[in-house]
Amino acid sequence: MSAPPQRPTGWLALACRPGKADGHLVFPYEVTNNGPVPVLVMDAWRKPGRGDPLADPDVAQVVLREDGVAVAGKYLPALPEGMVVATRALPLCTLVKPGETLARELRIRLPFAEQSSYLPELLLSRYEPLELRGLVLAVGWWPLGHPGIVAAPAPWAPAHHLVAALHRLPPAGTAQLRFPTTRLDILRRRDAFPRGFPDQPDLEVS
Repeated sequence: MSAPPQRPTGWLALACRPGKADGHLVFPYEVTNNGPVPVLVMDAWRKPGRGDPLADPDVAQVVLREDGVAVAGKYLPALPEGMVVATRALPLCTLVKPGETLARELRIRLPFAEQSSYLPELLLSRYEPLELRGLVLAVGWWPLGHPGIVAAPAPWAPAHHLVAALHRLPPAGTAQLRFPTTRLDILRRRDAFPRGFPDQPDLEVS
């Protein structure tokens, strides 16, 4: 088996035909592992609250870039400025072996708004409506066996893997697809919302 690279190199192919249904943006998508080793595909987040932990597959990160294009999907959001965490919460991942395809559907409630797993929603008056110039679906991943992370099945969600960084969190690959938009608005947050996106400049987007 080939040794995992220090930086992902475009192994994950992404296909999607987005639409609208029942007051949601709907992204039925497939990701295919075209690489030589299994990959950990970001797939869900742990639901907040008390009681037994549950995986929520519809938690999405949404960021509005400076060019008016929104990036939505399952990827690692930037930490808010000034936030200090002892252990950074990471998404639950699904293991996809070479040649395998993972099919999912992501539903994002309308009105479409910027959001992050690290910040709560705001009052409606704290948003600014803007018309989008495009929309990118993004799905993050790491190669299994990367020297900077460890992964193991989640006891409370056997279909998913818990991921943790050994030291500094290594870069993740991000498969992306861009779609044109017509008369689709986004609610831009007026607070100190972090708009960093973990894009890999050397990532080969399929």
